[in-house]
Amino acid sequence: MLFRGLLLLGLATGVSLVQSHIDDVFGEYRATEEILYVESGEVLKKVVLGFENLAADLYWLRTVQYFGGRRRMVTNKDYSLLEPLLRITTDLDPQFRIAYTYGATFLSEPMPMGAGLPSKGIEVIDRGIANHPDYWRFYLDKGFIYFWHLKDYKKAAEVFLAGSKLPGAPYWMVTTASRTLTRGGDRQTARMLWQIQYESAETDQQRENARTHMRQLDALDDIDTLETIVQRFRERTGRFPTSWNEVVASELLSEIPLDPIGNPYLLDSSTGEVDVPLESGLGVLPVD
Repeated sequence: MLFRGLLLLGLATGVSLVQSHIDDVFGEYRATEEILYVESGEVLKKVVLGFENLAADLYWLRTVQYFGGRRRMVTNKDYSLLEPLLRITTDLDPQFRIAYTYGATFLSEPMPMGAGLPSKGIEVIDRGIANHPDYWRFYLDKGFIYFWHLKDYKKAAEVFLAGSKLPGAPYWMVTTASRTLTRGGDRQTARMLWQIQYESAETDQQRENARTHMRQLDALDDIDTLETIVQRFRERTGRFPTSWNEVVASELLSEIPLDPIGNPYLLDSSTGEVDVPLESGLGVLPVD
């Protein structure tokens, strides 16, 4: 046992030094330059000598760094290693519940905010359900993917209802299922679900993701109002405004309109369409 302990200590020190060198070389984007040499958590279990939980923690750390590094990149946002990193983490430690929730969320998010693979997100959550059949939160995550990313409101309602029957499930799972089925993907229902995601989030990343989507919905409401105002300007003048300054000068607006993050909305003077700037941080707005 003493020999094994010394061996592990030596290996850990060596790995730390090598990783430190790699991090120094790649800097801010070090987690995005990794190559996945081992693609099976089951294989790794035979290597880590009973330290599966520690190995899972390390892989989880690299998963978070990898996703964060890719998300910060301006171009080439390739998330191809996200799913195998998550699979290895949960193979090493099937009890690692946050990895299922986190992974499913960001696999499902559309590019460039995520990998744009909601079917893979469903697979991750299904593995979580298989290992934690009584954990209602996974049913919230799965139903939400069907609702928001796949727009299958009937399936989403079925999943929410199934989750509502589990021990400890909150009372609003039943009403959420009913509202999803009867009202589909209207903005009010979407905003309610994102608020639930925000309040039940287990990581800062999930909480920020939910906040961003609620701001997207606010932006869509603003755009509806602004495009109506632009049409009124056209009715008065026979043309679309060339800038928001013209609209303000016409007294249809009191000031240049800003999106929920504080950036001026874009105005297309040829079509009258309003949008958010790509650099606003809201990403691509969802289609109603």
